[in-house]
Amino acid sequence: MQKIAAGLADLGRNMDAVVTLQSHIKSHSKPTVPELLEIKRPCSIDKLIALVLGEEENIFSHARERAIDPLTLRSRLLLHLPQFVAGDSLPGERVIQRDVIQQEILVLSNLIEKSQRPYAQWLKQPESPIALSDLEFVPLDDETATVYHECFHYIGSYRPGRHFAFRDKNSGRIVCIGSVASFDLKHAEEKIAPHVDPRSVLVFSRFFAFRWAPKNTFSHFSSKLCRQLRQERDTSFMFSFINRNVAFDARSHKAAGWTTFAHEEGTHYMYLDGRYRTMRFFVDNYGTSDPDQLRKRLCHSFQVSTVDLHPMLLLAIPLQRRARKAIPTDPYLFERPVL
Repeated sequence: MQKIAAGLADLGRNMDAVVTLQSHIKSHSKPTVPELLEIKRPCSIDKLIALVLGEEENIFSHARERAIDPLTLRSRLLLHLPQFVAGDSLPGERVIQRDVIQQEILVLSNLIEKSQRPYAQWLKQPESPIALSDLEFVPLDDETATVYHECFHYIGSYRPGRHFAFRDKNSGRIVCIGSVASFDLKHAEEKIAPHVDPRSVLVFSRFFAFRWAPKNTFSHFSSKLCRQLRQERDTSFMFSFINRNVAFDARSHKAAGWTTFAHEEGTHYMYLDGRYRTMRFFVDNYGTSDPDQLRKRLCHSFQVSTVDLHPMLLLAIPLQRRARKAIPTDPYLFERPVL
């Protein structure tokens, strides 16, 4: 633990920050005395990502002790930390409590453990290694997909659609899942309409693979999914979002033939009672994703992140020859819509 603390201190100095993260998980849920981590330049998501990745050994070790998925914990931590970054009285300075990272690891671990505990056996390493040739591509029912969306995927909410999985032919274990939903990206529709019928477009989301899945599982899954959709639905085009703010880099997508279609600016996170919620959650439950309207209705229980976030990456893959013309030479630049 001393080694982790020393490494984090070095990381902080390299970022011109004063980093004094604790080297262990505190047993209490709230700090008794506010202790502040001061970042001398305006805080960006890259600094938070660096802090979390610097704590990765600690996070993953904690996840193993709690028998929860480590990537779920790390990703949800990066979703929740931006709510604690606020302006200080000094111009251009941002502060975040030094106990916040450790506190959120504890809080999120409790929530994840509670949701994943009934499915702890799914997380365990198989007795025998599983190869790509052992996998069969199968449909997944809504009830089972809901478990993966809410308990294992980092977003933590169910998205309706059609669901598919890779299942080990020998043991019957689910190795990974992914879903496709109807196309609802109105700001992208006008860009593809000259080349693609919007009714033949789907959105791929909620991919999750267990840590013990064989290498290249995503590429294999993406290929099978594309083939399936071509054959049974005449799907011509698919979109998918990648959130770089949770340390995803789209490497697996691009290796599987996906292309950057657009950058969507204006990304921010919204929280209700301290927990991250999606735009769809607020639209479904309150009729809007407009932060100003939500503040008026929800008052202090509602919060919007202020830290600078990277644009969302909107990736695309053409499934029919004619659809290739819809891929731009240079990615478009969109503004994140308010619903």
